[in-house]
Amino acid sequence: MKKVIVFFNAEPTVTVSVMKGITSILRTYPNGEDAHLPIMSAGFPSLTGDHKVVYVASDRDLSSDEILEAVRKLS
Repeated sequence: MKKVIVFFNAEPTVTVSVMKGITSILRTYPNGEDAHLPIMSAGFPSLTGDHKVVYVASDRDLSSDEILEAVRKLS
């Protein structure tokens, strides 16, 4: 299983667990329209030399700062 941070429709971010082979997450807008959010990975190097990978699904473009802020809030 992998944990995915979901950014959807200006709602608060949530973390969902999905099986490793899953490539998208289904969400539904208030008007009934379905959205298939692709799961992407974001890598963040640290000062100690290790590398952290975060999985993200979103219906919009995200900055690395938005992703890092969500990781901090959800940790």
